Amino acid sequence: MLAAHVAPVDELIWRRCSFVVEENERVIAGTADLQRGDLAAFGEKMYASHEGLSQKYEVSCAESDWLVGQVRGVEGVIGARQMGGGFGGCTINLVEEGIIDGLVARIAPEYKRVMNRELKWYIGQIEDGTSTV
Repeated sequence: MLAAHVAPVDELIWRRCSFVVEENERVIAGTADLQRGDLAAFGEKMYASHEGLSQKYEVSCAESDWLVGQVRGVEGVIGARQMGGGFGGCTINLVEEGIIDGLVARIAPEYKRVMNRELKWYIGQIEDGTSTV
């Protein structure tokens, strides 16, 4: 419906709406990936999500794009994307625990050089989430 009714009228609105539809599909498929334990497939969806945020929805920034680009293809990094409300802020990275220190040690000084900003990072862990009491 978007291609038939929105794209011919407003390409910008079509791109942004198509991102939302694609992102909803990614969330559903990503849930299935996690249920199967397929972290590699889930990670690829994280990268696709970032690409859509950056190119279609246009809510990324140079810093987030740079950070995601720096970790893509690094062994032990499963996925990365911008998170939060958009227009900057944070990226979330799904990373094997054993490479965290080396990854930060490599990226932080380069980020400072390229972006003229200090890189701040926070290490989180996956929890069980919500449940019925």
